[in-house]
Amino acid sequence: MESMEHWIGTWSASPMNVWPGDAVLYGFHQQTVRQVLRVSTGGERLRIRLSNEYGASPIRIGAATVALTSKEGAVDDATIRRVTFGGEAQTDLAPGAPLLSDVVDLTVPDLGQIAISLYFPDFAPIETYHYEAQQTAYISEFGDFAGAAELPVQQISTSRYFLSAVLVERGPGSGSLVCLGDSITDGFGSTVDGNARWPDRLAERLAKSGRLPGVGVLNQGIGGNRVLANRARGANALARFDRDVLSFPNVRWISVLEGINDIGWPETMLAGGQEAVAVENLIAAYRQLIARARLNGIKVLLGTLPPFGGAFEGQPLKTFYSPSKERDRQAVNAWIRTSGEADAVVDFEPALADPANPSRLLTAFDCGDGLHPSDAGYAEMAKVFEKAFEGLLAG
Repeated sequence: MESMEHWIGTWSASPMNVWPGDAVLYGFHQQTVRQVLRVSTGGERLRIRLSNEYGASPIRIGAATVALTSKEGAVDDATIRRVTFGGEAQTDLAPGAPLLSDVVDLTVPDLGQIAISLYFPDFAPIETYHYEAQQTAYISEFGDFAGAAELPVQQISTSRYFLSAVLVERGPGSGSLVCLGDSITDGFGSTVDGNARWPDRLAERLAKSGRLPGVGVLNQGIGGNRVLANRARGANALARFDRDVLSFPNVRWISVLEGINDIGWPETMLAGGQEAVAVENLIAAYRQLIARARLNGIKVLLGTLPPFGGAFEGQPLKTFYSPSKERDRQAVNAWIRTSGEADAVVDFEPALADPANPSRLLTAFDCGDGLHPSDAGYAEMAKVFEKAFEGLLAG
């Protein structure tokens, strides 16, 4: 019965608007787009959610399928399932709106990799997407290949198009952890197709430990995102909280790791005269996120801001870091550690810092720009988060 169903999010990508400077395709026309993803926790039934949030016109979906992957760009033919919407194989994705599919019977294991194929019979302008997927998407030649095991690939991309979430049916005790963040959560600098972002590594640790089965890990990171102010790509954390957190069923926890862009972005060459953000305003925003989460029965894990000394040295954004901005970061982290306002603190800073120069990332944990971790750094973040998460559950 419908009332007995218990759905949780197992994968997500936060919808974004297209920034004019992005290297992005204009759209799809009579083409099939196959997007590969790895779920965090599995199930025997699933649903997908699409989004046309920033679109000005309807997007026609001519066909949609989901299947387990087999090799690069291909799927296991025996697992291909048609995805319908209100019982129909074809539908319109309305402007400004999400679209939830019907239930699909497909058994997917924990950490299972699936591919979702969408056929666009009419021109579908790309106005809603997720810029950095850290995963390859495959774009076909002309034709409907949604039901084909192998796709005649014309082009590849590392963005997400219209696809925003996958839900699975799990037992009543299951729930989701939403990781709200910026490019550090989005996994900038991690290996493409490596599932090396820190929420990916966390999902692996949780699945393999077996101590807490049925936890869906949702990555709602957006590159360049801020807590307080909008940037060209993506609404600020306060503005997108309802969409990216509360719209998911059975969310039990939220991780918040945001604020370094609020501190670093002002006074750079791309900031357009924006002034520095006061620490007290950033703290007030954290308090608002905590209050809104708790109102919905969600526990909050607040992460300290990692070191960023020397970020973008020798590049146009070299003023992203300064001694005064470092003082602001330290003040924010001191409040996170000592205020007691979050349900748990995830102390990323000391785990990633260079002991000889704590304002900087350890070289082995730095992807090379002084701000974003390497694959090893993201793996360390997952380790630190798991420890804090287990402490919260034990407490």
